[in-house]
Amino acid sequence: MTRRLRAAVCVVAAGVTLVAGVGTASAAPGVTPADVTLNLDPGGSTTIAKTVSTPAVPPKPDITFLIDTTGSMGGVISNVRTNANTILTTIASAQPDAQFAVAEYKDAADTTPFRVAQNLTANQTDVANGLNSLAATGGGDFPEDGINGLFQVASGAVGFRPNSSRIVLLIGDAPSHDPSSGHTLANAISALQAADITVLAFDLAGLDSTGQATAITDATDGQLFSGLDASEVSDTILAALHNLPVTVTHQLSDCDPNLSVSLTPGSRTVTSGDDTTFTETVSVGAGAEPGSTLTCKVDFLLNDVLSPGFTETITEHVPKVTPSIATTPSGQVPAGGNVSDTATLSGGFHPTGTVEFQLFGPGDTDCETPIATRSGTVSGGTAASGDIAAGGVGTYRWVASYSGDDANNPVTSACGDEEVEVVKATPGIATTPSGSVPAGGAVSDTANLSGGFHPDGQVTFKLYAPGDTDCTTPIATRTGDLSGSGTAASGNVTVGAGGTYRWTATYGGDADNNSVTSPCSEEQVTVTPQRLTGRAYGLTAGASLAGIQLVNIARTPDTGPVSTTSTGTTSVPCTATLSGLISAHALCAQVATTEFPGKSVATASIDDTTIGITGIPVITVKTIKSSSTTTCAGSTGTTTIASLKVGNTVVIAEPTNIQPNTTVNVGVVKLVLNEQTSFTTPDKGLTVNAVHVTVNALGLAKTNVVLASAESDIGNCP
Repeated sequence: MTRRLRAAVCVVAAGVTLVAGVGTASAAPGVTPADVTLNLDPGGSTTIAKTVSTPAVPPKPDITFLIDTTGSMGGVISNVRTNANTILTTIASAQPDAQFAVAEYKDAADTTPFRVAQNLTANQTDVANGLNSLAATGGGDFPEDGINGLFQVASGAVGFRPNSSRIVLLIGDAPSHDPSSGHTLANAISALQAADITVLAFDLAGLDSTGQATAITDATDGQLFSGLDASEVSDTILAALHNLPVTVTHQLSDCDPNLSVSLTPGSRTVTSGDDTTFTETVSVGAGAEPGSTLTCKVDFLLNDVLSPGFTETITEHVPKVTPSIATTPSGQVPAGGNVSDTATLSGGFHPTGTVEFQLFGPGDTDCETPIATRSGTVSGGTAASGDIAAGGVGTYRWVASYSGDDANNPVTSACGDEEVEVVKATPGIATTPSGSVPAGGAVSDTANLSGGFHPDGQVTFKLYAPGDTDCTTPIATRTGDLSGSGTAASGNVTVGAGGTYRWTATYGGDADNNSVTSPCSEEQVTVTPQRLTGRAYGLTAGASLAGIQLVNIARTPDTGPVSTTSTGTTSVPCTATLSGLISAHALCAQVATTEFPGKSVATASIDDTTIGITGIPVITVKTIKSSSTTTCAGSTGTTTIASLKVGNTVVIAEPTNIQPNTTVNVGVVKLVLNEQTSFTTPDKGLTVNAVHVTVNALGLAKTNVVLASAESDIGNCP
């Protein structure tokens, strides 16, 4: 049984005021505030002042009229009947779910010592009929059978509803036998307590004469009203039902494990209709998930009964946590290289979602206009932007913004916290020199830049001569503009003598690219020298008649074929005298070469020559000289003759420079002076014969004589 503290209620009938004890007059019954919304952090707590306004009549009342109906109670029964409608209507108005029962007790010697005239019902007419069925009869001695009546009511004779406020109105003018129909006062009190019944006793000059009513009301947290007369009973009943003690307790229901609620004190007892207060402490568990919603209901019970309007709902919105964001940008990179960023969240609650990474270009110190945006999924508290190709040189800035989720607030790193330096790129330089060329030809170089950041500007090409293996002193310098494809060309440079030449190419750099130079000896060009050839001899002759060889003189003196790539002179000892049908003096031949510029010079000379072949006029020649000179530009030849006579015919009387291929016919003799024959195979060159004598007449010796022959030629010209 739930014990209730007693409320002091004084009743004065016939117009005298009824005074209620502890408590304050309240507003409409219920709990204030009924709905509480909180935003406490995990581990936080707060207190709330709760006011419970009790109803004028305890909730869900089950009220039983237990009336002594022996002969002396006629006036009392009449008073209750007369005012029954007022009592029932007033109580039902305060508690619409009120129900009433009517029971009577008499003396043990009466035929029916206990009867339930009307069991619990909300039908007021039935209750009134039950009261009207009561008649004041019987009773042989002063004590009656009230203890038995109380025991019967408490033991099931009246079907009380579960969780109701059970009130027995004990009305009588005499004490009870004890024991009463076999039940003692102690038996009745135990039964009443077990059924959680409050007894209001109305004493009409004898009910408590032995102290039984006091014992019963004290044991059931009830109230004893003494000194009443019959006319005061109804008013006193009505006043008593409005001034009952109400014990307010509380219980929790549907509470989230992370939300704890406690109230101080554990219970309060006030007079029905008054307010009472509690201090409520609400605490959020340290493990409560940020962003979650926790709820708990607090039921305020009045006399262990929960009535509508007496449930408080607490709603706790656990605030989201704001994590901190730490970022790690990639290190220094060259222009055009890849940059990236990584964000790490800490202090949050298992963050999920995404991080948006924004990259801001150089000069955008306030991070206003991103040049690139990437998104990374948060996993294990981190997210990555992936690679983004940077632009030109400068300081770039990252800003990382976490989106937040159900438990975590968004957070953004500060502009300037994540700077990435982009420095000049160092491009690679690859060069392609021209191929092998002859001495005097044109060489060139081409440079191609790779790995830089849109390089522009110029490339300086330097050419180094053979022997300058350390590329110390350039013999030529050229510049070339870079094209959009990153290439530049030197243009042609004319080289000199043969050998291994070397190029270097230097890119001068620009705002985003460092300068770079190709290594010495990486770009070698082979220049091949000219092939210098020639031949010279003094005289060669042949004559035959009728198949008989009259003269057969090989080339005398003869340098033989000369072939070289270097500077030099090839000469043979001069022949002092040649005798016979053909005689000559001081025959000389020489070939001189110059490496670069390539030149071949052949010379031949004879002081005097006599050709005396039978049948042919005697030919005499004084001091002749031939010369053949060849360079890559071409060939020239000269012949000088001091005098020339055929028989008695003087062809040349004084030293003369002969025009090329001058032909003179004297009788059967044909003379070609300064005979020049050009050729191109295998090399280009020129043969110069100072005098070429031929006789080809019937009956005469067939004659072929060449005097002072010089041949020069050159190959491998550009």
